[in-house]
Amino acid sequence: MFLNPLRQKIAEGKPVIGPILQEIPDSPDLVEFLGSAGFDYVMVDGEHAGVDVKGAKEMARAAESVGICALARVPDADPGRILAFLDSGIQGIILAHCNTAEDAEALVKAVKYPPRGIRGASSGSRAARYGYFASAGEKADIFDRETMCLGLIEEPRAIPNVGAMLQVDGFDGCFLGAGDMALTLNRAYYGQAPSHPEVQKLIDQARDETLAAGKLVMAPAGSGAAARALIDSGIQMVVVQFGQFFRAACDGYLKAARGE
Repeated sequence: MFLNPLRQKIAEGKPVIGPILQEIPDSPDLVEFLGSAGFDYVMVDGEHAGVDVKGAKEMARAAESVGICALARVPDADPGRILAFLDSGIQGIILAHCNTAEDAEALVKAVKYPPRGIRGASSGSRAARYGYFASAGEKADIFDRETMCLGLIEEPRAIPNVGAMLQVDGFDGCFLGAGDMALTLNRAYYGQAPSHPEVQKLIDQARDETLAAGKLVMAPAGSGAAARALIDSGIQMVVVQFGQFFRAACDGYLKAARGE
């Protein structure tokens, strides 16, 4: 799967929707199930869930088996970890706590091959189909073009720097993180649904600036109706926390079954 199916769908004006997998972080069976259900991608969690390279490889393999792709959230721009994730078949990196243009630049440099970046050559990697189907030069060109680079905007101090981040060559856009934004601003704001107005104001600012720059916005939605509202606002990438999604299904089933 050299071509990133998300880029193709977004180019056609289609939104893409996928779960981030924290509670059940490394189950290939779950990935196959979600792809078969119709989701467009899964996000492997190398930050909170601590999925390692071996786990990411199996998740990427499962995603490809049902025609979708796997992205990965990482805790920092460590080029060694990012390289290993990409060579395993991950097709996009989301950098947690992306607060400055320097953070965005470090992400892009880790993802791209020279001369733009520092990604090491590995013409026989799993992502390159073990050296078959494309020359080393062709592979580098394709991966540079297709692999996604997104920054997770989840701290107030990131907001004034969003414009500078969006000017970084190869930086595709922003993932809007209201949870940590609320926790950083004021613990009392954390967990409010909908978000506290002070939190929402910052999230909206990052969203509007990113969309105005023609870049990608990824945002979370806990329900189908919330996802529809995001899509109607112009957001191209929707993410749902799998645990939130699954808990709602479990709670609804049990309450109905028990007449509660």
